[in-house]
Amino acid sequence: MFHGFCQTILVICLCLGVACTNQHSTIASPDNKEEIVKRKKVKTELKNHYGNFYQGRKELTIKSIEELASDEIRIKLTLQSHLREFSHFLISTNGSELRKSLDGSIVADFTIGDSSAQTTNIIAKMISRDGRISGPYTIDLICNASQYWASKGAMGYPNWITVKTYPFLDFTPCCTVENWIYKTPTGEEKRFAEEKWGNLINNAGSNYEKAKLLAKTLMDDLKPHVGVPSDSMKVPPFEQYERMISGKDKGFCTNFANIFVHACNSLGIPARRIHLEKVHSRSDKFSVRMGGMHSTTEVFDDQLNQWIWIDHTYNVLGAYLGEEGPLNMAEFSLFLNQDERRKRLRVLFYNYKDKSEKLLALDECPKKFASLDGWDTEFHYFYAGNGKQD
Repeated sequence: MFHGFCQTILVICLCLGVACTNQHSTIASPDNKEEIVKRKKVKTELKNHYGNFYQGRKELTIKSIEELASDEIRIKLTLQSHLREFSHFLISTNGSELRKSLDGSIVADFTIGDSSAQTTNIIAKMISRDGRISGPYTIDLICNASQYWASKGAMGYPNWITVKTYPFLDFTPCCTVENWIYKTPTGEEKRFAEEKWGNLINNAGSNYEKAKLLAKTLMDDLKPHVGVPSDSMKVPPFEQYERMISGKDKGFCTNFANIFVHACNSLGIPARRIHLEKVHSRSDKFSVRMGGMHSTTEVFDDQLNQWIWIDHTYNVLGAYLGEEGPLNMAEFSLFLNQDERRKRLRVLFYNYKDKSEKLLALDECPKKFASLDGWDTEFHYFYAGNGKQD
């Protein structure tokens, strides 16, 4: 028997956050009277939303930039390594010799009254425990103080610090790949998965190739047992699997997704479940949904450095826009709802009855993607919330 892993789960709905600022202008009406036309300035937070959900792994990021107490301008920039087996940094400032740093922090000072552009140049490298050295990262901190702008005849500008990096460095995301593994497999579950499917995926090269092999064998096992699950299916994923293949119970999309995600994570393939629904309205008596709810999955491939959509209910092992892909679930949904791009979408369809897979255009696919059709679909992601940044 397998025992459940209890953890608080934060359900996050991916949506477009907008803040609107009203503006207006005047135009002439047909009778030559001026009319005020209201316009809206729309600020979106789409970058932050999408980046948190779909940012891949980065070798190096900026952990923070903070102001330090000083009569002039003093800032501290702190780097964060995501290098496997990381040991320490080597950092040079303004041409100095490389020095060892464990915390990746650099302090830079600038003069408020200086009318010239002031630059602090930083070179950073990372060292792994086995002695490997990363390529160099260049960071320029450029300070244009208010006196600089005044010398150009532009009064009233603030003290301005620009950060330029090469290669480009992101800030450390709040949600790393492992943050989405909200049910950590137990040792017993890992042993079960290894005994059951380990040999199946051992020779596959990438996480995505392993996930496709695992998805196909699970479809072979579970598709003959599709149906409404009983209350007895409210058990850990591998117990759900055993109940279904033994004929004791049936399962639907949520069961397929839970079993696949848990099997992937037990075998070292990062995977997550995403819940989809279109809720029009809710009341104390009932809710109105535009179609049914659905559970789907994504796996993270280290070689491609991205999340990839796989869906057992739709028999999909991957999706492509023309030759581009494999896509993540959000990309597939976006292109599905854009008429011209929809024509170019293709899915890698698996037929479990004859054990064949084929890349099909949407109009050739036996399945219809109703759960992803329409702009009102809500995507609910399950976040572990452990806050780890490694």
